[in-house]
Amino acid sequence: MISKRGRKAHVGEVDLAILTVALIAVAISGYVLYAGIQPQNGVATQISTTPSLVRSTSNYSLTLVITTNNLWNGTTPQPRYWVLTPNGLESSANIELPAHTLIVLTIIDYDSPTPLPAQFAQVTGTVGGVVYLINSTTAGSGNPNLSAATAVSTFNPNTGVAHTFTIPQLGINIPSAPGSVEVAEFYINQTGTFTWHCMDPCGLGPGGWGGAMSTPGWMDGNVTVYNP
Repeated sequence: MISKRGRKAHVGEVDLAILTVALIAVAISGYVLYAGIQPQNGVATQISTTPSLVRSTSNYSLTLVITTNNLWNGTTPQPRYWVLTPNGLESSANIELPAHTLIVLTIIDYDSPTPLPAQFAQVTGTVGGVVYLINSTTAGSGNPNLSAATAVSTFNPNTGVAHTFTIPQLGINIPSAPGSVEVAEFYINQTGTFTWHCMDPCGLGPGGWGGAMSTPGWMDGNVTVYNP
């Protein structure tokens, strides 16, 4: 078990996210929607036949940023999911998404890997059953390489995942690679309020399931799906 407790925070990490991540997210979202992405050979386990990202005139973009220099209860550094908005980084405790719409999710992950149960290293519930790692682009990069991407269906559960964005009730599990920028696409064809979790034990206490892992707006929260 790799503990996140007491790990050195990235200096100025949240400021960097606010200043540069917006540019990365906008560039990636526009590129994958209108140009499409052709998968290339790369790390992790890839499916044998990989579709390009779906092009749609009806879509909704959501960008999540995972930072590590967050003091849980004002004392202990813990990782945290944020929602990137025009006003900067805001709480992920309550996320609203439209039903029957292509959701383009970009995850920018500043964290390092933590081993997790193998079932949560598998991508489920996305278009094509994959996520797309943007080649030569890291969480701290201000100049993403959008020329190609790697389609990944399964990650190494010991070294390949830092966090997950998982909505168990909807069958959605999106592993997030450490220090990466990745894109996933999915649909939610029902309305209601659902719970999202990180299923990688990155918190405090026995097994790493305490602290941030059990705190809304950190490593879990609600997703409210509405009719657009």
